[in-house]
Amino acid sequence: MLKSAAIRVAAVGVVAAALIAGTSSLAQAATPVDPTVGSAGPVYVGDANDGSRIADGATLDFDYAVIALADPSDLSAVYTGSADATSVETFISPRGSESNPAAWTAWSTSGFLTGTQNVQYPTITPGSQINGNQNAVRAGGNWSIGFAFLKDNNLHVAGGGVYFTNITVAAGGDYQFATPTTVTPPPPASGSFDQNLSATTIDAQDGTLNLVAPANATTTLGTATLVNNLSTSTGNIGKFTVQDGRVVTHKGWDLTTSVTDFTNSADNTKTIDKKNLGVAAVAAAGTTLPAGVTLAAAQVAGSAVNPAPFASAAAGTAIASTDLDAALTLVAPANTPAGTYTAKLTVTLASK
Repeated sequence: MLKSAAIRVAAVGVVAAALIAGTSSLAQAATPVDPTVGSAGPVYVGDANDGSRIADGATLDFDYAVIALADPSDLSAVYTGSADATSVETFISPRGSESNPAAWTAWSTSGFLTGTQNVQYPTITPGSQINGNQNAVRAGGNWSIGFAFLKDNNLHVAGGGVYFTNITVAAGGDYQFATPTTVTPPPPASGSFDQNLSATTIDAQDGTLNLVAPANATTTLGTATLVNNLSTSTGNIGKFTVQDGRVVTHKGWDLTTSVTDFTNSADNTKTIDKKNLGVAAVAAAGTTLPAGVTLAAAQVAGSAVNPAPFASAAAGTAIASTDLDAALTLVAPANTPAGTYTAKLTVTLASK
């Protein structure tokens, strides 16, 4: 088998003799062999003794040693394999079954070029395909001969593909091969279709505008501390939610707050004016204020007004749910007797 391109140069003087010896006593085929269709690339039939290309139209003996040449003008050329290939086999198959190893009629083990997953000079001598039913091929008929990059324990053709040429075998084994041409692998299976779609819709309907109160009905402000020598207590009422299901009109909404005066639990004659409760609108903890919702300016303890704007959603905004909270600050006047005081905060939701 060939080792380098230099061998071909040294053997030029014997090429013609080798061909004459191998083919002169064989009958020529009566009709041309069908052109190859579906090979991953052209397969040129070469003499295994010196690498010379065997003349197109030559009729060969079944056992005459031949190889596949990737490029007859460059003996260093290889058939490029693929990363998924795990083995290489040469084969003879019925035409049209080249890519189905299970349908091959005869085959033999080949191999990669050392250190690569490429193939160089694979032996495609019909008589060397020792596995399977070689006698069926010798009996004559139209076949394909070539080699394939394989995977999955030789069950499937790998990405490197399958290379082959067509041969016509006469009864007894003499054969003629197809003249190689530039081939284009068949395109992968593909397709598309158009599907007309039809759907009947119904008019959307407005839902409701709801206000969901905090989980606890009572808010106890934190322990009072002296700030500027005035008793000061703070706290939050907890998350409450505006739910707006008006998906058609998107009218928007307004929230307002109002508070009563604080009354001493032990003596209802002692009170703290409601203006001393500061109220600030904030987004509920762990939430983000939706775009389109505006928080009103905070009411400052000591000068708070009631009722007061708290938050609003502009008309035309589509906000399904808004989570809010109210931060409270109670500052008792200096003359306020110590004790527990209670009041009622009312949050009112109205549509724009």
